[in-house]
Amino acid sequence: MLCTISKLFILRKILSIFLTGCVIKLMDDYLDQDIDVLEDEPNLFTILELGGLPYALLLLSLAFFLDLVTALSLFLASFALGMGGNLTAKMPSGLYGYQESFIVLLLGFMSLKINMLSSMLIIAVIQLWDDVKDYKRNKINKKNLAFLLGKVECSLLAVICFLLSFYLDSIKAVSSIISTYLITYIIRLILIKNEKATSETI
Repeated sequence: MLCTISKLFILRKILSIFLTGCVIKLMDDYLDQDIDVLEDEPNLFTILELGGLPYALLLLSLAFFLDLVTALSLFLASFALGMGGNLTAKMPSGLYGYQESFIVLLLGFMSLKINMLSSMLIIAVIQLWDDVKDYKRNKINKKNLAFLLGKVECSLLAVICFLLSFYLDSIKAVSSIISTYLITYIIRLILIKNEKATSETI
């Protein structure tokens, strides 16, 4: 009985991580729309058009239902790091990016504690590794940490963050990495389907 409950808990957590990852990707593409246009990169939010926000809200709601603490900590961590990339930019709230990040981090650590820390670390891993992969082709976005720190330093920092995240929450750490690659693959299929549909209408 306990084994069944444990397996169900792990499954719910993994699904919650995957769904939250989808939401984070949509949010990231929304924030990067202008950069993707300049670099001629496909953007999932642009492809979904008006469906982007409803899908994101639906997926986030499902993720919260499956595992509230995990989903909330991952979402808050991604939001804080995302806003932190625009430290001096003024946000719609009237606050600067670093101020919004600080408030979100403070609320996250006060309410979620160690879960927030493990989520911050794994989101940092994904961001660092993404910056390393984008190093060669990303000439416009100077916020890329591989430009600022160097590729080797960025990679080493990603490894350190992953090991710390794995120590704190191994299921979250491994599931987040697997979900990242799975989401990337699914998006690639969506983009291919969209390109075919576009070419057929021309």
